[in-house]
Amino acid sequence: MKYSVIIPLYNKENYICHTLESVLAQTYQDFEVIVVDDGSTDGSLKKAEQISSKKIQIVKQKNLGVSVARNTGIACASGSYLAFLDADDEWNEDYLETIDRLTKSYPESDLYVTAYRVDMGNGSCRESSRLHPEEGCLDSYWMTFQYSYDFVWTSATVVKKDAVIKAGGFRPGEYIGQDLDLWARIAKNNAKVAYSSSVCVIYNRTAENNARARVKIAYGGAFLKELEEELFNPRHTIDELSMIQRKYNLKMTIYIFTCILAGERKRAREAYRSWKGQNTWKTWLLKSGLKIAMFMPEGVNRWIYAVRLKVF
Repeated sequence: MKYSVIIPLYNKENYICHTLESVLAQTYQDFEVIVVDDGSTDGSLKKAEQISSKKIQIVKQKNLGVSVARNTGIACASGSYLAFLDADDEWNEDYLETIDRLTKSYPESDLYVTAYRVDMGNGSCRESSRLHPEEGCLDSYWMTFQYSYDFVWTSATVVKKDAVIKAGGFRPGEYIGQDLDLWARIAKNNAKVAYSSSVCVIYNRTAENNARARVKIAYGGAFLKELEEELFNPRHTIDELSMIQRKYNLKMTIYIFTCILAGERKRAREAYRSWKGQNTWKTWLLKSGLKIAMFMPEGVNRWIYAVRLKVF
């Protein structure tokens, strides 16, 4: 078995059947599917069990969070490559075929990704960055921080199982950014990223019970800590450090702004004072904007955040 497809499942009864059907419809068929039901309280498990296929294995556990669910799937996986897919996203039929071509062309990489489409709702959509040439292998994961959306994004990413185990798997207890934290730890060992610019995955951003809707304060603590460490890593090039600072600034901005929206202004001020790295003019602009937001009426801040979600 070459690929193990790991799907953590928690209260996605309206999506899981479509997600599983998109996997079973792949033109490349050397894979198994491991669905880890993380204590769903709706009809998700029943829906998943209705899909009849010898490729599908369903594992049940009490609700321990998405990181533990994915780690459970990893422990059960027999494939040498792990394909991660969220229970409300879907693959185009050529996704694994495209990934398999990449694994053969670029065996030196541990991370394999394709471009993806972001369904924004109401018929609107965006696409992740599409590079030229159409397929290739980047030397630095850290340089992907310059692109729109996350270039290495969970449902469009396949990783060598050995690399995931070496990096320690997903960190339990993280409510947001668990995937980014793992990719960063994998990149510390091997920063290469093989990619295809073909759009092979659909990210359903409007699905209920996703991280955007569930988490009021967007605090990816583990990932922020990884970025803070890399900001002072002498092995990075100047360009890499600039991209790491860019990503760190973005994550800190979202964290602090959502603290303000949640009424946690003390926490926002503490985070503001803990800001790491170079104080460039871009950093200064972001921090200045956050200072202003701390004194703005709640309605204005919520309007700004709503506009941001519609645009990005």
